Amino acid sequence: MYVQGAKEESALVRALIDNYCEVIVDATFTDIGVHRGPNETWVVVALPFTPPNPGNATDIGMHALQLVNAARTRARKCGSTAFSAAPPLKLDPLLQRAALMHAKDMAEHSRFEHIGSDGSKPAERATRAGYRWRNVGENIAAGAPDVETVVKGWLDSPGHCSNIMSPKFQEMGIAFVAEPKSKANIYWAQVFGTKR
Repeated sequence: MYVQGAKEESALVRALIDNYCEVIVDATFTDIGVHRGPNETWVVVALPFTPPNPGNATDIGMHALQLVNAARTRARKCGSTAFSAAPPLKLDPLLQRAALMHAKDMAEHSRFEHIGSDGSKPAERATRAGYRWRNVGENIAAGAPDVETVVKGWLDSPGHCSNIMSPKFQEMGIAFVAEPKSKANIYWAQVFGTKR
């Protein structure tokens, strides 16, 4: 928030309320920083990044599965492509392993790509994890603090949404890795598959 010309505190408070009321009353922000110059004031509010607990990975995976299967229960458009409702997916431990492998690689190398740092593609990583596949797909995300945000972002993106809604997939795995030294702090990978 930026206020110019309000030298007295009462004028500053009034300007902030008049121009930034929604931000000021937003209870999600917990931290504040203020810089006052001779004729201007900057106010920054923030919510520090708190990644999910890796110890809750199983519960987070189950919750992701519930969100994905809820999306698959009804027809939807992913961009210009219409999808009918699709059967529910189930979690597969080998796809979980492939997802974790890629999330870890992205976090360690601060790389947000479907191609791994070793040049691997989603199908190769699924094979390395031991998954004998007929179909494989992958969604990735970076910076999303929780699984609800991740799944919503994927559903709002035509290509990712198409993977979620595709009837050619029967199983999925999902994983995240938080790395504070990386560009995005947290990386997510979701791998879809159908066994041979």
